[in-house]
Amino acid sequence: MIFDMPGCGGCRSCEMACSFHHVGEFGSSVSSIRIIDKEDGIGSRVLLIEEANDQSRACDGCQNLELPLCVQYCKEREPLEAMIEELRNKAVEAT
Repeated sequence: MIFDMPGCGGCRSCEMACSFHHVGEFGSSVSSIRIIDKEDGIGSRVLLIEEANDQSRACDGCQNLELPLCVQYCKEREPLEAMIEELRNKAVEAT
């Protein structure tokens, strides 16, 4: 799932929080969220990884938390929270 986030400054705090959630360490390689710099326009694009692969873990929406860690550390939390909620709903519908 990729979406534009015009207010994203690209700090990548969400990536670090996500990796900490998954493995207890900071490293974007194990994060389920990726910030993609936009070549034109304002902000960034955000990739939420829906299915695990050899290099990344699938976003689980931090199911054990009321508010996902990536959202807790994002300065533009509303659009990110909406995307995580959409991903959570998709997962529920698939079961």
